Amino acid sequence: MSLETEIPEVLFTEMKDFIESSPDLDRKKFINSALTDFLFQNGCQVKHLRESYLKYLLNHSTKL
Repeated sequence: MSLETEIPEVLFTEMKDFIESSPDLDRKKFINSALTDFLFQNGCQVKHLRESYLKYLLNHSTKL
């Protein structure tokens, strides 16, 4: 799947800077994580998505 959209420059710059400062993250992983987070927080009940989101949270909470 391909996704193309316009976003505000400040949002793009912050996203790019965040990705560059996170060695285990690339643009695809960032977008995937952001969309999963958005869907989960807005009531998505897809089991696979929920499991993926929780796994992501657990993996990143141990790095704090």
